[in-house]
Amino acid sequence: MLKYFVKRVLILIPVFLCITVILFSINKMMPGDPVRAMLPTNLKHDQYQMAYDAMYKKLGLDKSMPEQYWTWLTNMFKGEFGWSSMNNRPVADVVAEPIRNTVILNFGVIIIELLISIPVGIWCAVKRRSAFDNFWQVFSLVTWSMPSFFIALCLIYIFAVQLGWLPFGGMPNSSLLSGWAYIGSWLRHLVLPTVVLSLISIASTIRIVRNAMIDALNQDYIRTARAKGLQEKVVIYSHAFRNALIPVSTVVVATFFSLFAGSTITETVFAWNGIGKVMISAINQRDTMLISTMNAFFSLLSVTAVLISDIVYGFIDPRIRLS
Repeated sequence: MLKYFVKRVLILIPVFLCITVILFSINKMMPGDPVRAMLPTNLKHDQYQMAYDAMYKKLGLDKSMPEQYWTWLTNMFKGEFGWSSMNNRPVADVVAEPIRNTVILNFGVIIIELLISIPVGIWCAVKRRSAFDNFWQVFSLVTWSMPSFFIALCLIYIFAVQLGWLPFGGMPNSSLLSGWAYIGSWLRHLVLPTVVLSLISIASTIRIVRNAMIDALNQDYIRTARAKGLQEKVVIYSHAFRNALIPVSTVVVATFFSLFAGSTITETVFAWNGIGKVMISAINQRDTMLISTMNAFFSLLSVTAVLISDIVYGFIDPRIRLS
């Protein structure tokens, strides 16, 4: 197993480095001058030029491209992510709170998604073409086809505008509330974005689990297990589901890593101060350092998720790590 793990890591390291090269190159090709975005516009010409030259040198823009790339890459691994021109603060300070808010939002989404989609997907496969299966197939098709902003706007109109039960969006105000009132405000603000993200994620996961289970239930070893007189629960959960875990485990691993990924559209619609909303603001303001850092962060999450998925595959099916 150790040999298999080392092999997967060695494969993914150059993949991540290639991604960072592409991200750095795109960053350098973006229009706009990050130095000018950081400087005040009320300076005199001589003062402005001196400040510009100092900031240009401070950001390392006077060095060659390979030197700039190496400095950017090594600084990221040291925890130094550069300076945000949009907020005039270090990038690490800008993203700290949004990442926390995104984790809080997505944690509830993950719990709801796994608790509903996995058992529903299994029983859709077991009760194939039944009324139960048909209902969830239509449900998943409709929710997966609708844009997230459309679902969000519909829920806002019903529960915030018409009924007035929940807030339109935004974040709880810690300066005005404390204790249980603050916790209650958090929960009320979380309801609508959590429902939107849960509906979309449940729709796709149900279909993946269902298709994996249908494929497993059609195998010869399932017929053999039933012919031996094993209970249906044993056949479904101990034989079929265990062998359907490879595609399902991919979804589960990706779901857990989505804790930090953010949801740009949903967070923007609900004015949720998450990492997705910050990313949209950085793109609109041409904050190249913040954009590069977040893209590198998302790439590292993706590469790590692939690595964890490969390791999980090896545990589920020993033939994979021996091949």
